[in-house]
Amino acid sequence: MTTVGAQPLLPLSAFIGLEDEAYFYTGAHAPGLKAGAAAMEWAYAMKSTGPRGRAHLFEREEAAREQVARLVDGASADDVGLLGDASTAWSSIANGWDWKPGDNVVLNEFEHPSVFAPWIRLRDRGLEVRFVRRRDDWDLPLADLAAACDERTVAIGLSHVGYVTGLRYDPAEVAAFADSRGIPVILDVSHSLGVMPLALSHAALIVSASYKWTLGPYGVGIVYWNRDRLPDFRPGNVGWRSVEDIFRPGRFGDLDWSPGGRRFQLGAPALSDIAALGEGARVLADLGLGAVQQHAAAITARVYEGFRGLGLSITTPEDPDRRLGNVSFLHPRGEEVADQLADAGIYVWGGDGRVRASSHVMNRLDDVDRLMAGLADVFETLPAAP
Repeated sequence: MTTVGAQPLLPLSAFIGLEDEAYFYTGAHAPGLKAGAAAMEWAYAMKSTGPRGRAHLFEREEAAREQVARLVDGASADDVGLLGDASTAWSSIANGWDWKPGDNVVLNEFEHPSVFAPWIRLRDRGLEVRFVRRRDDWDLPLADLAAACDERTVAIGLSHVGYVTGLRYDPAEVAAFADSRGIPVILDVSHSLGVMPLALSHAALIVSASYKWTLGPYGVGIVYWNRDRLPDFRPGNVGWRSVEDIFRPGRFGDLDWSPGGRRFQLGAPALSDIAALGEGARVLADLGLGAVQQHAAAITARVYEGFRGLGLSITTPEDPDRRLGNVSFLHPRGEEVADQLADAGIYVWGGDGRVRASSHVMNRLDDVDRLMAGLADVFETLPAAP
């Protein structure tokens, strides 16, 4: 019987330029997928075939929308919007949100600027933005988020898996609490989409980047719109792709909003990038997200135990149900640690006083042993933080 994680779930030969590297950098960006590169090349070549090429490109966009929908249970292609990036999506959501001066949104200090910056901008107009702070042990439980909410809370913005520590929330538990208060949840899944099964029913809106765990390129922001929870939401940014028919006779009188997720899109999309994202989503959906999660969990567990064996100050929860693919430890010279490991063909993210290793389908258990040996060598010149 083969041990889970003993071999990559997706072979290194599926990626561009990966031969014997230990790739723990997916939390920053995934390696280039060969199928994605072929899709991008095809899409760019279609520009030379005139109107027929344009038609093929938009057909490929719809096909990619269908593949992206496969990554979230209960989602259909009509629920999916494909924007320029996740930050554009968050900005469009915040600017279109229904609130009154004195209302508040609840966030936490582990959120990426793409999540919190659009809300801070609205402080000038009277929106209160509440940040829940972590505990001394780096934990930030759901109970602390709940305590920050009150009768004027109009939204909770939350990363399913945090980029700082790798803390994972249970979307079902978040939804149950939020529903009891009548508060919509906007869930960022940039560090979980493509790694585990997710459900559209747990949030009003779901947002993700394209270039991390979905094995896609830079250049696409993914939105899933739960129309049952948030009917007729109108984004705060609008363009010609946001409307159903740009040539209708009454177009100068009002906006003919697209009835589905395409209303989040603005102008001509990055069709080459979208084609590549569709390939990444297809590969992951075909592998089966349950299998992907099981594989990532096995690698992540080995990483966590390895870091603990080295005596590192780990900030990621020990409980496997409260983490996913990221494991982080504190180090005041994280950039230098990452740089020295890269010289040995071991890729991690380092910065902001920490080092993060991210496990996905291209990793295997032997990669973890190599990472630990590499860290031991690095710590001879850059000792770990106490």
